[in-house]
Amino acid sequence: MSIQEQLDIYLRARFTLIVLVTSEEERAVEDIGQACKRGGRLCAAWDLADGFQWVGGGSGSLPSAKDPLAALEQIDRWDAPQSALFVLKDFHETWNNPQIKRKLRSLSQRLKYTKKSILITSIHSKIPEELRDETVLLNLALPNAGELQEVLEKLTATPGIQMQLTPLGREKMVQAAIGLTTAQAQRVFAKAIVTDGILDDRDIDLVTDEK
Repeated sequence: MSIQEQLDIYLRARFTLIVLVTSEEERAVEDIGQACKRGGRLCAAWDLADGFQWVGGGSGSLPSAKDPLAALEQIDRWDAPQSALFVLKDFHETWNNPQIKRKLRSLSQRLKYTKKSILITSIHSKIPEELRDETVLLNLALPNAGELQEVLEKLTATPGIQMQLTPLGREKMVQAAIGLTTAQAQRVFAKAIVTDGILDDRDIDLVTDEK
């Protein structure tokens, strides 16, 4: 079951506090946005630098929140009739603050009677003891061959990129990247291209050596 499918189930079941463990924030937010779009949910992400931002094509104004506590208060006040998911980035760095931890715990309990849920992206699964009973954990697995194939296709579609991979070479290139994150795979593919100005079957070993 994909992360999008798992997330859709949790949201339909009204799970109000989800922690998604991953080091691939960009990929995670993209998957979250696609899951919400398919489910007809609004999705907004918050971080300390940019505040609230729409994810997956939302529109309209969003509230202002310059700190984690203000972000939680704005989610609490959100009164749109449509189901909504709020993605809190790097929130694991703040939830040991007693005030924020208490607010997050109380909010997750109140949201059970609404159409709102919170998802926190985190690089680890260490959750404060007080929040464990309210939280469901999800882990974003490393990209599979199909996802790595998409990374390769997007890169080679860039104007000016020369690619002479054979069909077998393309398959071997993707298999050589298994075990890398999306960002790591993109970097190693790009390195293979700039090494000699072209991507071909000879670069498979270079990808393998980078792992």
